[in-house]
Amino acid sequence: MIYDLKDASKTEVADRIDDDRREVQKLLRGMDIKPDELVKIVSLGKKNGSEGKSRPAKASFSGPDKVAAILKNKKSIVESSTQKVSIGPDQTPLQRKILKGCVSRLKTEDPMVKDLTLRYVSGVPSITKIRTKN
Repeated sequence: MIYDLKDASKTEVADRIDDDRREVQKLLRGMDIKPDELVKIVSLGKKNGSEGKSRPAKASFSGPDKVAAILKNKKSIVESSTQKVSIGPDQTPLQRKILKGCVSRLKTEDPMVKDLTLRYVSGVPSITKIRTKN
């Protein structure tokens, strides 16, 4: 999922899809992803008439290894971008709810307890103790 990607201003659907594809390819130009590996781009939600509002874009790739590489390097992709975008995994509403609950629990924990962190265990976010290196 790519958030805050500039919406295409074209009126024709095919032109908007091409613009979205070009924007995502430009965003991922530093990655080792060929243009044919970007299978599909879908802008989610209703097109908003007002300028400045953008819709999230769901990008589909030819394999899960490409998605993993993008998510692993999302910080460098976002920092090298000329646009202010954010990249994250596509999550179901339940996954988003669980993550939001963990984040709020972590924020409300006793501030003296500094050894807690948010970690994904088998794809599910949970609060765990920070592992110390020996």
